[in-house]
Amino acid sequence: MENGYVILPRLLSDEELAAAVQHADDLLKGVAWSDNDFDGRRTRRVYELLSRVGAFEPLLTHPRVRALVTEGLGEVHQFGMLFLSAVDPGQGAQALHFDAGVYPLPRDVEAEINVIWALDDFTTGNGATLIAPGSHRWPADRRPSRDDLIPVVMPAGSAVVYSGRLWHAAGHNRSEATRRALICEHVLPWLRPADNHTLATGIEGLRSLSPELRRLAGIAPASPYHGFIGGQDPEKWLHRSILD
Repeated sequence: MENGYVILPRLLSDEELAAAVQHADDLLKGVAWSDNDFDGRRTRRVYELLSRVGAFEPLLTHPRVRALVTEGLGEVHQFGMLFLSAVDPGQGAQALHFDAGVYPLPRDVEAEINVIWALDDFTTGNGATLIAPGSHRWPADRRPSRDDLIPVVMPAGSAVVYSGRLWHAAGHNRSEATRRALICEHVLPWLRPADNHTLATGIEGLRSLSPELRRLAGIAPASPYHGFIGGQDPEKWLHRSILD
């Protein structure tokens, strides 16, 4: 609440981390660098993860992370942007931004809480995410200076949970190794998420997910008359359509 972020060290077991890293490497095979400066011209990104969630599920549904997100956004919320990132050697620092800036909302509205999972150690040398502590409380016209920033240093298997209003950026990877991370945004249920998870995953793909992941993909209604299908909860509709 005060700093706008918290680091949760070593949340994953050795087995969970190894499985997530292997899954990340499988997904990154053949993926090219991004084609723009913001995403990173020496950075690889993989989207549409819910259709191939695999070993990432324990990260996306981790109870300690889920508890923090729920405390901030309420019981019903949904995934925003969800992607795997591989910051390769030589990638410069990203432009500073705050994720909730895509929404035309007042700065004091907490509409988004996000998570960065470290699949490799995050160090000052390999471009650990830079954050400006407390910047989620800044007025709309204030921008971070270099002196405001600190690196999120954490071992592999850790997660940083942060406000969507917090100014931050990926750091400069000066090392000789790739820094991999899983980025998972969460937004209020009445906002349009950055990723269209229901369309990207498809009906059959949604059915293959756990109920928790389905609801995070946008299945959960925001209220009885906001997000239903056929006059009922989409979860019931999916089950009925299987029977039909």
